[in-house]
Amino acid sequence: MTKTKIVDIRNHVFAPAAIEADDFVVWRNLDAVPHTVETAPDASFYFNVGPLATGEVSSPVWFGKPGKFPYLCRYHADMTGEIEVVARGAKLPHPAQMDGGHHDMPGHDMPGHGGHDLFHFHGFVTGGRSGTKLYMSHTPVIADDRHRFQVILRSSFVEQKHRDIYDKLRASSFGAGKVQIFHDHLSLVDIGDGTIKDLPQASVEYYPPESPDGIALPGLEENIPVRIDRVLHFHQFDPDASYPLGLRYLVYGDADDVFMDHHIIGAPSFHSVAKLKDVPAFWEPTRFDGTAGILIPEKRIVDVSPKVLRKVAFVDNAYHLAYLPPSGAYRQPPPDPLIRRDGTPPIYDVTVDGAGSDRVTIDKFIHFDVALLNNRVVIA
Repeated sequence: MTKTKIVDIRNHVFAPAAIEADDFVVWRNLDAVPHTVETAPDASFYFNVGPLATGEVSSPVWFGKPGKFPYLCRYHADMTGEIEVVARGAKLPHPAQMDGGHHDMPGHDMPGHGGHDLFHFHGFVTGGRSGTKLYMSHTPVIADDRHRFQVILRSSFVEQKHRDIYDKLRASSFGAGKVQIFHDHLSLVDIGDGTIKDLPQASVEYYPPESPDGIALPGLEENIPVRIDRVLHFHQFDPDASYPLGLRYLVYGDADDVFMDHHIIGAPSFHSVAKLKDVPAFWEPTRFDGTAGILIPEKRIVDVSPKVLRKVAFVDNAYHLAYLPPSGAYRQPPPDPLIRRDGTPPIYDVTVDGAGSDRVTIDKFIHFDVALLNNRVVIA
C-alpha cells in the first residue's frame, strides 16, 4: 500500500528519510524561518515544492524508483538532505544508520500531542468535572492507519489521590479548560472491542492561557493508571468518503457535562471538542452510555479546486523570486467554524438522528485541530 512520509525541518536540518518505491514524501517546516525544498537544477529527477513558511507542510512528491535523491534549501547553503528509496517490499534502513532520529513519526512534537519524548503514542482530549468520570476524545491522524480512528471513551482514574488532583484542577478557575491524557502506543482496535480496558502508564497535561502548548499537571506527570469504563464511540474513517450536507457532530456526556465532537467523515477534515452550555432536550439519560449524532445544516465542508487553495504571499517562478512574510510571522491556524464571526453567541439549530430538531448552545470551545489530523493527507 502506498504511503506518505513526513520529513521534518528542524534546527536547519532535514530529517533523514527512507521510503519504498512508489511512496510519497511531504516536508514540514518546524523552524521559525522559511526554507525551500528542491533539487539542483540539473538533477535527473527534479522537484521543487516551493518555499515553506513556519508550520507549513509541502505538497507531496512521488518517488517511483529506488535510488538516493539529494536535495537542498535555496535560502541556506549548508542545508542539504537526501531521500533514500528502496525497492518495494525491501527492508528500510534503521534510522540510526541514517544520521538522524524518528522525526517522521506522526504526533512527535505536534500540536495536540504535547511534544512528548515518546515516538508513538495516543493523546485524548479529556473533559468532565470529576476524576471518576473522564470523557476522553482521541486525537486522530487520518493518514496513519494506527491513528485513523475516532474514539470517545468514558474512563476514570484508578487511584483516589489522582482523582483528587484532577478534581482540584476542575474546581479552580481553570474550570472546563483543555486537558489531555497521553499514553504510549496501544492498539485502538483492541480498545474499541474491549480487549484493552486499562491505560496503566498515562500522563496528564493541561493548557492554561499562559501555557498554550501545555504543561504537565503536577502529581499526574507519568505512570498514572486510567481505567476505560465504556467505549462510547468507535469508528475508522475513510479519507475518500463524501462530506455530508452539513457539519455532523457526536454528542456525549451525562446530566452535568455534555460535549460535542466533530464527526470526522472524509478528508481533509478537522477535529474539535466543545462543551455545551445547557443540556439539550434530546440528551436524555438513555443516551448517556453512547453518543447522539446531530447535523448542523447551516455549516458544511466544501471541496475546492487546488487552483484556489491558499498560497498567500508566495511567488516562486523561473527567476527564483520569493516574497515571504517576516520569519515566524506566518501563523494562521483556522478557527473553529462554529465560532460566530460576528461575535454573537454560538447557538445552532440541529437535526438529531432519529429525534427530529433541537437547538444547542456552545459554552466553551475546548479543542480544534487541522494540522495533526490532516498530516500526510493530500488536499486536492
